[in-house]
Amino acid sequence: MTASPDAHPVVVQPDTGRHLLRLALFGDLDYDSGEEILHLVRQALGAHKEAHELVLDCRELRLVDSMGLSVLLQVHRDASEGGRRCHLEAVGPSLERLLRITGTFDHLTAPGPASASPSTSRSQAACDTRHSGA
Repeated sequence: MTASPDAHPVVVQPDTGRHLLRLALFGDLDYDSGEEILHLVRQALGAHKEAHELVLDCRELRLVDSMGLSVLLQVHRDASEGGRRCHLEAVGPSLERLLRITGTFDHLTAPGPASASPSTSRSQAACDTRHSGA
């Protein structure tokens, strides 16, 4: 995380796993920055098509308003529709409070399976089969 938060609100973090895309979010995620951050996250997802999981590191987020929450929900939806798992990590106290008040904490922080879609991987299908007892 060597980039300045003001210069880059979304930074791709190096990771050893080829199928994991980890993005660090910096600064404020609000009405003024929401569209830009959503665009940058979508750009990163497009550039890392091999990733099966998206992790958003929120430790450097200062403020998240209702527009920011909308962006986080849209990112989660985009990832799920693409057959990817998505969750937030390092959620600070104010973001956690917002997520709990809105009933979205478990939805956005649990690293659960991606939504079923035509692009869901065979490994996900195998996992589902093991859990169903088939």
